[in-house]
Amino acid sequence: MAFAAQAQTVGGRWEVLGPGPILNGQVEGIDGGEVVGAVNTIAAHPTDADVLFAGGANGGIWRTDNATALSPTWVSQAENIGSLAIGAIEFDPTDPSHQTLIAGTAQVSSVNYGGPRIGMLRTTDGGANWQLINPDGVLDNRDVFGVAARGSILVAGTSAGVYRSTDSGDTLAMVSGAPGTGLPVGKVADLASDPSNIDVLYVPVTEGSARGIYRSGDRGATWVKVSDQAIDDLLNMISRKTEIAVGNAGQVYVGIIERFELVGVFRSADGLSPWTSLGLPTTVEEGGVAIGIHAGGQGYIHFSIVADPGNSNIVYLGGDRQPEFGAGVPGSKLTFPNSIGANDYSGRLFRGDASLPADSRWVPLTHVGTANNSSPHADSRDMAFDALGNLIESSDGGVYKRTQPGNASGVWVSINGSLQTTEYRGADWDAVSGRVMGGAQDNGTSESVVPASAIFDSVSNADGGDPAVQDRTSATQSTRYSSHQVLYRFQRRTVDAANNVLTAAFPELAPLAGSPPLSGQFYTPIAVHYSDPSRLIFGASNGVYETFDRGDTVALVSNRRVNAADANPMVYGAIGDPELIYFAADLELYLRSSASGGSFAQLLSLPEVPRDLDIDRDAPTRLFAMTRNNILFSSDGGGSFVDITGNLTALSPNGTLRTMAYLTGKDMLAVGTLTAGTFVSMGTSGFGQWQPLGTDLPSVPISELSYDDVDQLLVAATLGRGAWRLETGDIPVDRVLADGFEG
Repeated sequence: MAFAAQAQTVGGRWEVLGPGPILNGQVEGIDGGEVVGAVNTIAAHPTDADVLFAGGANGGIWRTDNATALSPTWVSQAENIGSLAIGAIEFDPTDPSHQTLIAGTAQVSSVNYGGPRIGMLRTTDGGANWQLINPDGVLDNRDVFGVAARGSILVAGTSAGVYRSTDSGDTLAMVSGAPGTGLPVGKVADLASDPSNIDVLYVPVTEGSARGIYRSGDRGATWVKVSDQAIDDLLNMISRKTEIAVGNAGQVYVGIIERFELVGVFRSADGLSPWTSLGLPTTVEEGGVAIGIHAGGQGYIHFSIVADPGNSNIVYLGGDRQPEFGAGVPGSKLTFPNSIGANDYSGRLFRGDASLPADSRWVPLTHVGTANNSSPHADSRDMAFDALGNLIESSDGGVYKRTQPGNASGVWVSINGSLQTTEYRGADWDAVSGRVMGGAQDNGTSESVVPASAIFDSVSNADGGDPAVQDRTSATQSTRYSSHQVLYRFQRRTVDAANNVLTAAFPELAPLAGSPPLSGQFYTPIAVHYSDPSRLIFGASNGVYETFDRGDTVALVSNRRVNAADANPMVYGAIGDPELIYFAADLELYLRSSASGGSFAQLLSLPEVPRDLDIDRDAPTRLFAMTRNNILFSSDGGGSFVDITGNLTALSPNGTLRTMAYLTGKDMLAVGTLTAGTFVSMGTSGFGQWQPLGTDLPSVPISELSYDDVDQLLVAATLGRGAWRLETGDIPVDRVLADGFEG
């Protein structure tokens, strides 16, 4: 068997479904309520307000050339360079044509996993082409939190310290800890450039024995500590995130996060002179309780800071979300509006003026601080100014613009347009209406509105739960199930072929006699029955629950907790065995069948935690189990397994296995990885030989694969690029053998 045959691709093009954007999301006062997904970093063209670059937490690099339009058009870049997890992006100020940018990869998603950390990326043609910079793999598995490019000099602030190149990235040397550099060993959580002096850089060293703020006056070659004792004392606590902003007059601002919230904001007129504490922005809620910018306790990942380009005393800060009015009073039932007029958990941002007295220094940049009580999505990540003086902000909802940020006359608007950075954790296809529904990190559950359109509508906000669709028992109606995190506000909707919602309800999940109340996991797996539209199972935190009335009532059928941190290992119902349930808990597999009389049998323990299961519905004793590194196959219902990982390791050497789906009627098994795409194997090869599946899918983590055998299509929920589909109807069942796997 030739190796070349292994590389041949099965199937056609993966087609992106969306969203881009999602309407009616969790923002306030913004037309359309547009949200899309986490954008971790932004870079604004210094002279052209229409040109912006955005780096998704797992969505890759995007460019727009009409950012001032009502709905900007974004174009993705470097889709297949190896990672779409972007930690930083900056223009090179030494390039007068503004065509050179530098970016870095990092794991910055709120779900705590994502694309691989592969180093820096550089373009010299405005993003048309990007070069990977990681000589000898020195930046492998390093988070790049900050970058600077000065011609052939490249500097990266990383989780291991500062790296520097003097030859455009051909070589990279560690500066931190090197003799004569003045920079100690330790994590560097940011890297800031001085717009008034291209030779000057700043970094916060937040780990090690010599923590502090360090300044370089020679483009990163040597450094001197410039922080004072007050800053050092905070950094010597448990500093989770520290960011620096430098203004056009050389003024420097530092924001320090301890554990989960902002604990200090400091200013120096030139980064060398004494530092002044600016206090902390707060609002006064019920009972006189002061609440800061991190009401949600997520300062370790959601914080942004930028200096005003025209006023050296003004700085802007972004935190996580708005608090309820009674958030600081135990037992309070007062929710919204809060003291500044917020009516939802939207963005929490402030403007500070160092020239004003402490009691009037900070004012809201949202709600009462705007002309229309507007606010962007929660969870701020980055801010920058465009060439017209508008404040551009990125968050877990995408990219937003605040007009007239220096006063209360401006408003917040969305510039998400066609940007597609949604981090779906799961998605399911509705064959009756030809639509897809997905559950997303930070952007709730959303679904397509019109076929062939990337514009989706929000079903619910917050974090989306596991979406599930029952579309097999009727040609005219389907049932869609959705929820927030921890199965909160579990919803059931009946939808017709034209996508009209016929009925909607929030089932009580009332426990039947003898069963304790269902307690959801943060991401609660749901499985609809293969053939009975009234039945579902839930992988709750206190066991497996079953319903025979579409969620109105539930009964505990096993007290084992289903693996759900990064998985959905449950199967429910099969042809000829309506009572069948397979699920995985810890290392163990469990089976209930019609023959077992309602009881579960523990099957074999696997060497690694199972993260996904599937079966051949026509022959349910054919069971597939996936772990992080292996795929196992049982032909006897879990009595014994054989390893069918085969050549998948060679095809995907760094591709952690994530999800799989058995293609009913084709005897194919499809798998999706965190880093290397999708692959397929055939039963006629013993499921031991693998080939790439489909083309044109970006290098994005695959959260979930789901197969709809009614429409014969495979849906991929991706963590950073929304939902995609692959038509499988024209893939012949003997394709793999025809490609050279006869033996």
